[in-house]
Amino acid sequence: VELNVKELNFFEKEHLSPEFLKINPFHKVPTISDDGFVIYESTAICLYLLNKYAPDSDLYPKDLQKRARVDQVLATVTSFVQPRYEEFYRNCAMLTKKPTAQQVQDLEETALKGLEHLVGDGKFAVGDALTLADLSLVAYLSYSIMMPVLDRERFSKLVSYYERVSAEMPHFAETKAIAEWHAQKWSALK
Repeated sequence: VELNVKELNFFEKEHLSPEFLKINPFHKVPTISDDGFVIYESTAICLYLLNKYAPDSDLYPKDLQKRARVDQVLATVTSFVQPRYEEFYRNCAMLTKKPTAQQVQDLEETALKGLEHLVGDGKFAVGDALTLADLSLVAYLSYSIMMPVLDRERFSKLVSYYERVSAEMPHFAETKAIAEWHAQKWSALK
């Protein structure tokens, strides 16, 4: 799928511009427009693009139980993990201050321990092939793994999963650079 990417500058509050609010009243990214059909929220976008351009892809298995497990991971990430990440990284993303020890512990006890369960014990989160569940999990883990907060020893299962699965995603390096940039800037914060 060929995309025309337009990045928004959050520091300049471009996500709050009248132009962007017309297409996404929730002022969040990602948002896409496919010949005028606007859709937002990562999971909805992924499912739309898969159904339109690659309906037979293994990224969204045909097997009912595997598909249900993928849906479960996606829903858990959206409803449980994402809000905790947003709360934790809000200041970090704006590069204002590092989190307190209590904030780190809260993230570990809620989101990271939950993510350990979601990644499972196999090569991938669901079955023996890369799925949308893995794409979602790796995207969230990229910040945890790269930021100098995660206890890599304590969460070695997440680190191993992230390294193994992201290596299977050829275009991941393009988006990984954003998390690396934030990690670099964050290292200088107090």
